[in-house]
Amino acid sequence: MNLSSKARLYQINTAKRLPDNRFEEIFLHHLDTLFRMSLRLARNRADAEDILQEALLKAYTHFDQLKDPSKARPWLFQILVNTFRNAISKRRREPPIIDVDINEDLVRSSLQTPSYDPLDVFDRLMEDEVDDALNELHPEFKVVILLFDVEGLSYDEIAEVCQCSKGTVASRLYRAREILRVKLEVYARKHGYV
Repeated sequence: MNLSSKARLYQINTAKRLPDNRFEEIFLHHLDTLFRMSLRLARNRADAEDILQEALLKAYTHFDQLKDPSKARPWLFQILVNTFRNAISKRRREPPIIDVDINEDLVRSSLQTPSYDPLDVFDRLMEDEVDDALNELHPEFKVVILLFDVEGLSYDEIAEVCQCSKGTVASRLYRAREILRVKLEVYARKHGYV
């Protein structure tokens, strides 16, 4: 992130003051995980930072609603996921903004000859393919698979974050994995990996 954790908290602290540092103690422990999840959901750094900042402001202003500090992680993820969903909904209602400025450094760097390492190319292709397959998932499936497989939340915690039953979490996780398996299997066969 561009701003340090302390700087972000200072910005939030100017909005509302708590009598102690409870929020900071709980929040700082989860900052990297929340940012990573926000980045995976938003798919670009600027949007991820905006979503995270808005989610943290919401969490801070509603901190008194967190009754059990041991459930802070799913509570913060729930706020983050809801903020992401609201951002998607808002983006669909607004016309797209097109930036026509040309980044000269980007153009210059794209004209230079890159060094070729076949293993590096393979790793990037597979990573891109996995990212593309994840990004093509319906948001409900994507959130569940990221929370379980990447962030390590339990079914109960994911059910709390997604506001659904544990059975729904299991079903979404299964369906997401099947979709990914099919998409990546086709890719692996097409490129001779299987």
